[in-house]
Amino acid sequence: MQYIDRLIEDRIVDSLSAFPVVYIAGPRQSGKTTLVKRISEERHKANYITFDDLQIRSAAQHDPEVFLRSIKGNVVLDEIQLVPEIFRPLKIVVDENRQSKDGGRGKFLLTGSANVMALPQLSDALAGRISMHTLLPLSVLELDKQRAVNFIDKVFASDVQFTNGFEFDLEKILTDATFPELLMISDDGLRHEWCNSYLQTVLLRDVHTLLEVQKLASLPNMLNLLATRTGGLLNESSLARDLGLNHITVKKYRILLESLFLTLSVPAWMHNLGKRLVKTPKVYLSDLNLLMHMLHHETKSLQFIDRTQVGKIIENFVAVELAKQGTFATMRTRLYHYRTSSRQEVDFVLESQKGEFVGIEVKTISKISSKNFRNLEVLKSDMKDKFKCGIVLHLGKNTAQFGDQLYAVSLASLWQ
Repeated sequence: MQYIDRLIEDRIVDSLSAFPVVYIAGPRQSGKTTLVKRISEERHKANYITFDDLQIRSAAQHDPEVFLRSIKGNVVLDEIQLVPEIFRPLKIVVDENRQSKDGGRGKFLLTGSANVMALPQLSDALAGRISMHTLLPLSVLELDKQRAVNFIDKVFASDVQFTNGFEFDLEKILTDATFPELLMISDDGLRHEWCNSYLQTVLLRDVHTLLEVQKLASLPNMLNLLATRTGGLLNESSLARDLGLNHITVKKYRILLESLFLTLSVPAWMHNLGKRLVKTPKVYLSDLNLLMHMLHHETKSLQFIDRTQVGKIIENFVAVELAKQGTFATMRTRLYHYRTSSRQEVDFVLESQKGEFVGIEVKTISKISSKNFRNLEVLKSDMKDKFKCGIVLHLGKNTAQFGDQLYAVSLASLWQ
């Protein structure tokens, strides 16, 4: 398979020139190993070591400090979450290297198939010494040889402009923005088989890296339930009741699924920063092929699926695509959803590092009217002068402006 340039690569290389440790987290099969090998061979010379190798893993676990001191030069340590014992000794070695001429910058390039925030041994030990990145499966932009402007950078530009969209194959877009390995599989049956194998590997093997799970069979059941409720507000009490588990266990398992990049939580936006973390998030599946597999649908048969469910599927796609583009956009942003006490909702809100806001609604129709902007008008009124623009993404081709800072834009603007 031809190498696909990953748009986060430059950001990672820049971090290697400034930090002693750079950590790339991401789901299995997202392309982390391919990316770090490319970087270590062509842009930042380093030896490559993987802890998937049982002998190497055993040596590192036996005496992690001796193992680290035996490494000469820069090094890639792949799947480091398999050796949590190494984190504390790594801090000692990193601090010693800071006395060297180059300050030890770029010495350790780490990868892991778990969110670093779920690994307190790593995040606590290396605070202030580590730059963290997330490599998600392929963004639509990474499949586009024309390399269109990142959508997030486009909507936060000083002069927001949109052009009419082109014809696009929605089902192909949904199918291809996925794991690199799945791009090579065109047969629907084989794609479902790959997804099934992938989920078994993650749920049966990787969960033990992060947590001792008592009722392992509950995890796939919980993931399936979340798939049927994609884009909905999280209701842990309902999940606990349907799964026959207590509320604490459900919360622990939900965090675990997100730490393994199987789900994506979009928190509620609130004026009060402290309340954002406790208000109800919306939950999505992290990949459209995995979602379609769990819903027992073929991506090529959207026209035969209930319209309401199609809307949730496309909203899930937009959530994941925004998350992907956020990992390499020039403008750093946070992704939220918006919901008032009177239940007026905006699907997504992007908050920039400058404190500006962009609201995004997703509609599975091709013709937009002023009524589709009612909730964005509420958001605009709430945000006042911090409101950058409001966008309704639709399945048509035309772009139209519905008042000041409000636009109806083709879904294709995400990648065109």
